[in-house]
Amino acid sequence: MVTVKEVFDFAVETDLPRLAHSVYWAIANRAVQLDDDSEKLNVISYNGQEIERLVESNMLGIGRIKLFVIQTQEKDWFAFYLAENSLDAFRLHVELFRDRGGKITHADRLMIPTMFFPDTGIEASLYEHRKNVVEYPAYVGHAKAGERVLYRAGV
Repeated sequence: MVTVKEVFDFAVETDLPRLAHSVYWAIANRAVQLDDDSEKLNVISYNGQEIERLVESNMLGIGRIKLFVIQTQEKDWFAFYLAENSLDAFRLHVELFRDRGGKITHADRLMIPTMFFPDTGIEASLYEHRKNVVEYPAYVGHAKAGERVLYRAGV
């Protein structure tokens, strides 16, 4: 059995604002409890307008931290950063590497696949990795184009 709490935690951790706020609404309105079977979420009559208001105000603070990838001066190498905006990622990149870099891409789609971190020997998604980060913006690592290995370059 998957509990309501597990669905809620998953939605928050993987930046699914509509799902997270819908579950939050159901809990707050006592339609479900955290330890209930998540199947109960499928039979609730939700208040769509209220949930939309919660999503728009982002009451749960979901999705503030995003993944940015900066093309480096070294051919086919990219630096990965977790930050609230691209300017914060760029500033940290310049501070750490004195590299003005190239194109900056908002790349949340890369949060899902697992990446290998050779310095720790751990393979994890960047959603999992983000749980260990305490301060943003944060340098995640460098990867060669097309590879899923993140190296911590000189930091």
